[in-house]
Amino acid sequence: MGYVRVKRLSTLLTSFGLLAVALTTAAGASKWECGERSNLPIEGKNYCAASDFRQSEINLEKVLGDLLNKHIAIFGNANALSDAQTAFQTYRDSQCEVETRRIADKPYHPMIVAQCKTRLTNLRIDGLKRMKQ
Repeated sequence: MGYVRVKRLSTLLTSFGLLAVALTTAAGASKWECGERSNLPIEGKNYCAASDFRQSEINLEKVLGDLLNKHIAIFGNANALSDAQTAFQTYRDSQCEVETRRIADKPYHPMIVAQCKTRLTNLRIDGLKRMKQ
């Protein structure tokens, strides 16, 4: 049972990663240099924010994978952690939707959503790192 939940969580994380990639590789999108963003057009800013979110998801997957393995070794399963991660992702996505709903029709909406998700994902990473100690 524990393996099935961990596998389901891994599939879910991969799906979110693919969504982030899809957001950043819209048809005809160019590669943008994300170092100095203030001079980028809105498409570049959206691209770079999505790239930041994609990187935070990669970082989350690494920390979560380590912690899942630790939970399985110590407790025999990682069901509670898997459930907590699923709940976090639902919370994060809903929270960012609520925070950005008022600007949903603006061209910079994808950037603000990605920044929100990056911020919350990084907070989750910090919390998971504390759990590892």
